[in-house]
Amino acid sequence: MFRHCLTLFFISSVLASNGYGETLEAIRQQFEIYQRLSGEIEILSTDDAKELDNVLKRTETKRLAVRKELDRAQNERKKSRNLPSPLFAEEYAAPFIHYVAAERAFAKRSLEQGKPDDVIPAIQYVYRLAEKLSESGSLELRTVAALIRLQMLETAQLLVFHQNSTQEHHKLLYKILEDQINSRTTDAVIWTHYREEGKQFFADVTKHALDTLISPELLKKLMDKNALSQYQQAAIESVEYDKSVFLHLSEVIIKSCDVPFFKRQPLLRTLDNELRKQRGAAKEPVFALLLLQDVTQSMRLFAQERSGIETAYLALAASQGNQERSKTLNFLTGNEYEIRLIADGVMCTYAGNVKPFYAPYR
Repeated sequence: MFRHCLTLFFISSVLASNGYGETLEAIRQQFEIYQRLSGEIEILSTDDAKELDNVLKRTETKRLAVRKELDRAQNERKKSRNLPSPLFAEEYAAPFIHYVAAERAFAKRSLEQGKPDDVIPAIQYVYRLAEKLSESGSLELRTVAALIRLQMLETAQLLVFHQNSTQEHHKLLYKILEDQINSRTTDAVIWTHYREEGKQFFADVTKHALDTLISPELLKKLMDKNALSQYQQAAIESVEYDKSVFLHLSEVIIKSCDVPFFKRQPLLRTLDNELRKQRGAAKEPVFALLLLQDVTQSMRLFAQERSGIETAYLALAASQGNQERSKTLNFLTGNEYEIRLIADGVMCTYAGNVKPFYAPYR
């Protein structure tokens, strides 16, 4: 009963009490309206030039406003942000996805119009947003950052193959990707931060649950039966047990980050087995299970993101005659990166679930 009540409490009250990082909230507000415009985002991927131009015209002011905000925050120091709970960040994150869709559509249309110069800024601004999302400390927003970085690699691929693309464009893109590699947050830091986020989550639940959950009617019944203190103690013990499971499994996750993703399978299997054991148990740790349900998938996504960025980076380096880092092991698969020279360019590929990146000579 306590767990059901706590879940209802959290859904109804925690989101309302959270604040957001100033920069991310300013960016988010520009595209929040598109959550309510059915079909608008889908149109951004249309092949109908006239229809695409109309949507780009409608989004231009907001897209440029986001760029302006990112410019303003470019030199802002990293700081802790009070963001939505890890359980309910999806709705908060949606406008960022919509902004990226607008930038990708703008880049696509620019290439169709023979303007590759306009594509580099679109990629730069999206990667700046990805950096801000990564700095937020929210695992959900860090996941969004990984997704949009991978999406923009598709735009980058279109750019390097465009007939008007030049060596200068390739050098600028190479520098953007190099910056992404150099500023990468390690998995250990990501999951350590997530553990701290979880601690705060449980503290918030413990602090507010007893005041919020007890209705006037229930309060009267408990007081009539002199049972209020017992109810309070049972609720606290329930949350504390949930928290202890979360912290124990968090240590397993953080420990797994001592090795690359391709070597983590034994520890991740241990984690998955433990989560399965806890589901349906007499004392089921509901919040711990919710907070940790997507750990393996998130780790794989971060590994795919790293692999994708490195793949493009190494291909661009090789196309400029630099293969110094081609012996690097792929973080996702453990295979050595394979640089293949082909007739009209360079392909960097490996046995992993990320597309190869082609970088033609210019």
